[in-house]
Amino acid sequence: MSRTSRTIGALALLALIGAAVAWAVLSGGDSDETTAASSPPAPAAPQAVKEQPAHEKPRLELSDRGQPIVWLRHGAQIPIRSAPGGKVVKTLRWRTPFHSRTVLSVFRHVGRWAGVPTPLLPTGQLGWVKLDPSKLRAGWTPYAIDVDLSERAGQLRRGNRVLRSFTVTVGAPGTSTPTGHFAVTDIFRGNLNPAYGCCAVATTARQPHLPSGWLGGDRIAIHGTTGPLGIAASHGCVRAANEDVNALVNRVRLGSPVVIRQ
Repeated sequence: MSRTSRTIGALALLALIGAAVAWAVLSGGDSDETTAASSPPAPAAPQAVKEQPAHEKPRLELSDRGQPIVWLRHGAQIPIRSAPGGKVVKTLRWRTPFHSRTVLSVFRHVGRWAGVPTPLLPTGQLGWVKLDPSKLRAGWTPYAIDVDLSERAGQLRRGNRVLRSFTVTVGAPGTSTPTGHFAVTDIFRGNLNPAYGCCAVATTARQPHLPSGWLGGDRIAIHGTTGPLGIAASHGCVRAANEDVNALVNRVRLGSPVVIRQ
């Protein structure tokens, strides 16, 4: 199968506002020293694993700067559990289905366990992964995306500072955009169907209310458009002007938090 065919098949999962179309795949690097974030800027430095007493197992230390993130080492796979030490419900691999590096935003931390959002679980449900330094590396991201559905407004933030504000189109009645705390899983640039504009940011959010007969997948993305803004018209994705989404993909990193509120 050609690279173009594989790309068309994978990106159909993100197409929630029209017929399934081809997307361009952005792959992360293979080195354990990166977070597979978008090319500019470079990801924050990984956190060192602190020395442990001889009787204790090594522990992965999370960052206390910005939003802590962890990513899988090259070739690794880890179980996702229903709770710290709980039942295994899914398995994460070091690459996403779109071939980006798997980077997880840590929303909760209990001992050696991290609660992370993942599209492998229902929207709003955290999965739990063990902070094993042989499987994971740790770092942080300063960026976040905030979407207010009622105001039809989005923001790119660095900490408490708003870097950019922009108008968005959101899900139509019956296919409303899901609310909650999510994270960036993949970033796409260029060679997209014109309906998706310049670029797109895929998130862990999933659409639980797909329209009848829809075969394009249930993943929620923030993507470009040349169509009208400030209305409720999509199948769940968040649309913004190309220049605004371009600003997002040039700043946010994989694992950056995405908050969508009503």
